[in-house]
Amino acid sequence: MGNPDNTKTPTTMMMTRPVHISADDLLCQMQVTKGDLADSALVSGQEHRVKMYLELLENTKQNFSAFGYTFWTGTYKGKRITVGNGGLYSPDTALVTELLCAGGVNLLVRVGSCGALRQEIQIGDVVIADSVVRGDGVTGYYVSPDYVPSATKEISDCLFDCLSSDMKVHRGMIWTTDALLKETPQIVNPIIKKGAIAVDMVTSPFFTIASSYNKRHAACLAVSDNLITGEMGFGSPALLAVEQKMIPKTLEMILSLQE
Repeated sequence: MGNPDNTKTPTTMMMTRPVHISADDLLCQMQVTKGDLADSALVSGQEHRVKMYLELLENTKQNFSAFGYTFWTGTYKGKRITVGNGGLYSPDTALVTELLCAGGVNLLVRVGSCGALRQEIQIGDVVIADSVVRGDGVTGYYVSPDYVPSATKEISDCLFDCLSSDMKVHRGMIWTTDALLKETPQIVNPIIKKGAIAVDMVTSPFFTIASSYNKRHAACLAVSDNLITGEMGFGSPALLAVEQKMIPKTLEMILSLQE
């Protein structure tokens, strides 16, 4: 009769290496070397925003194109800046953010979009995220349950000063969720009671991983819809107009921080 204890697994079948794949491993596979990426990066989820940046940069060179994400480094008024599409959802945002951090980027600014959680925040306004209520799944692998991702205040302040001159800008706590089609009153209203003024799908891992690498980071988000009023403006002229303003403004902000 065989051994009745079927719970034991031979040691040779268990993983013993510290990690299967590291960010450095992937960068090596993509042939990204030290100095290829700029000190500062402007990161978006949508590719059309990246194209807006590329139209304003000179001497652009593609750093890598992998997993559906492409990054470029060029110059703006003589200063090197990296731009690219850094994820639409939490898992891919975590991956790309870690690649940028490991690749030598020291300042990361997310230029994205969000849904408003206050009636007075309108489509075409901008929200600067100071902190995040974590509703994503990926950050649980990096930090403890009570961890609150937060922006670098200095960079958020610079964003506010830069954007508020000709845009309506709000700032405060936002919520990151993994479930776009499960934004129901039962889930959303308790988050609003915590103080969140907007919702997106990426800022929690973006802040968490940038913080883990001790990088400066912030996020400005164009408002595309409103969960309180039910308004949808994903393709609206107001949203496009504010994106067209945010692109050059954020380039100027990066420039000012490099001087």
